[in-house]
Amino acid sequence: MSDVDGAYASGTPCWFDMTVPSRDTAMDFYGPVLGWTFKGDFYTMCEVRGKPVAAIAEPHPGEPAPVQSNWTIYLATADCAAALRRVTDAGGKVVKPRQDAMVGWLAIAQDTTGGVFALWQGRELSGSQVVDEDGAPCWSEVTSADLPATVEFYRRVFGYDTEPIEDVPYVTLNSGGRPVAGVFAGAEQRPHEGHAAWLAYFQVPDAERAAEQAVSQGGRVVTAPQDSPYGRNVVLADPFGATFVAIERRG
Repeated sequence: MSDVDGAYASGTPCWFDMTVPSRDTAMDFYGPVLGWTFKGDFYTMCEVRGKPVAAIAEPHPGEPAPVQSNWTIYLATADCAAALRRVTDAGGKVVKPRQDAMVGWLAIAQDTTGGVFALWQGRELSGSQVVDEDGAPCWSEVTSADLPATVEFYRRVFGYDTEPIEDVPYVTLNSGGRPVAGVFAGAEQRPHEGHAAWLAYFQVPDAERAAEQAVSQGGRVVTAPQDSPYGRNVVLADPFGATFVAIERRG
């Protein structure tokens, strides 16, 4: 069990949410696939062991449903306003300025190669309260068409230490003395612009079973289950097209 009680280190993916046309359809999908339970109405908390790890919402009344649903990945910051200044100083864009979300401050930004992410300065909620166990988030990465430029942008905004992976077009972003996220130069394989540029990993006990459940609940398998040094993983899409990785981790 990996409970998170305090603040996340700067730049750590700390929260995950998305807006969907139907919360009921989303819950019918993610309940079996990731083992989530749910609490709340408009902004529905997705829970592991009764603790929130993500959220799903529907549009406000009168607002159109999203053309494409995607998971938004929030990166932790102790000062949302200062982080937005660093975004623009590094050549990025402010998509949505800082706003009060009752339990914290949030903003949406775009990196220099088109990836969209959120900033989160938590107050009552620092982010996902469970990580690195079944049903919980365990990794996040952004896909880029320009690996050096993307790495430099995020380094300037969050102060990461960066570590290239040998023989792989991948750079690990380290914060607080440990790896927290990555940059993957696989633009020909994955979306590399918008919210979909960031990909969330959720741990599962059985990757093959997660793939079967996804298909049976109206989703699809984007990339067949495969082994990696970190476990067996499968890229899945939910009924609205939002992609994520289900990973059966080793060790």
